[in-house]
Amino acid sequence: MIHYLTTAALPVLVIGGGVFFLINLGFFFVRRPIKTARTMASGKSPLRELCLSLAGTLGVGNIVGVSMAISLGGAGAVFWMWISAAICAVLKYAEITLAVKYRRFENGAVLGGPMYYMEDGVGGRHGRTLAVIFSVLGLLMSLVMGNLVQSRALTDAAERIFPAPTWVIGIALAALCALSIFGGYSAVSRVTAVIVPLMSAAYVAVSLWILISNGARVPGVVREIFASAFHIGAAGGGAVGFFTSAAIRHGVSKGVFSHEAGGGTAPLSHAQTKESVPARQGLLGLVEVFFDSGVICTLTAFVLLLAPAGDKIGTMRVYSAFTHFCGDAGGVFVSTSIILFAFSTMICWGYYGRTCLFYLSRNRAAINIYLSLYSAFGAVGAFVGEGRVWALNDVGVFLMTTINVISLIVLSGEVRRETERIGLIKPRGK
Repeated sequence: MIHYLTTAALPVLVIGGGVFFLINLGFFFVRRPIKTARTMASGKSPLRELCLSLAGTLGVGNIVGVSMAISLGGAGAVFWMWISAAICAVLKYAEITLAVKYRRFENGAVLGGPMYYMEDGVGGRHGRTLAVIFSVLGLLMSLVMGNLVQSRALTDAAERIFPAPTWVIGIALAALCALSIFGGYSAVSRVTAVIVPLMSAAYVAVSLWILISNGARVPGVVREIFASAFHIGAAGGGAVGFFTSAAIRHGVSKGVFSHEAGGGTAPLSHAQTKESVPARQGLLGLVEVFFDSGVICTLTAFVLLLAPAGDKIGTMRVYSAFTHFCGDAGGVFVSTSIILFAFSTMICWGYYGRTCLFYLSRNRAAINIYLSLYSAFGAVGAFVGEGRVWALNDVGVFLMTTINVISLIVLSGEVRRETERIGLIKPRGK
């Protein structure tokens, strides 16, 4: 019941928040795309910061998450993933902008993320309370969304190409995770700077080849997506039935999990940037959402819908689809993609969880215990049921997004002023 309510409420929350910011900021990136692109290109955006954020964004949500959305919500869920991305991209812009604006510099380290703009921006007792709640949720969700979801999918994929028992894969994953995350931001960013660009390019190339090879059937897939998008079915009529339809609930919830706009995670990595102008860094959030949902998720969806559906869901359906088009090599390729995407997301979320814990406690022993526990969860995730993990994930996404979007709306005036500062909108009254 809780899972149903959260996935039903999430579309209202993120679409409502996204529309609010689009209106408040005058649809600037739609009305002035060329100037927006030029402003973004003029900034300082090192590859590591961008790749670390993309590592948290590009994960099993882009592959297995899309499969789950289609299996649970039908082809129409893809349309609502697109709508979620188009409307919610501005939320990612807002949260990154605020993270850079309110970050702190202590003893040569950069501290940033939603908890800091909640405490210093929202301010007072309410701001501090929101910051603590968000940090606790971020810490807990690092173990679920950042770890169990990823390790479950990674294990399923690894079992298809490595002749090893599940427990061996789990222990190996835990060990590799520990080697990466104990090194802090520098170690994590070095790993993701290699994995993310290479695997993204390879995944796009293979998926495009499948679409081009089956070009005559692509229009039929497009028609199926749009025909299913507005099917309310047994949910009932009117607004309630509309927002509680399976296509919308799972399309938006899995979309938010994939692109993470409004969820408050991207600011944790973007705060490390060398860029001094907050809104200029925020523009990278628009690019991330486009690449995540407009490219990777869309390619995955089309490959899945072109292949025979069968009764498979999640990782199994993705594996079956790529094997159908590319033979055994396709199965090995997509399994390898899931493994690398999932691992890069795992170590990125290890950094996110560490950042949330650091806000709550500076105790070094507590941080080491958390990192050890986080690594061990990599082995635990290998044995957790996929359906249960995704249900926990959807609830967690809703809670974190709720706390963050409320804070973004409270600080919307700050976001507008920073956008005016880079000349993409004019001050009101002028």
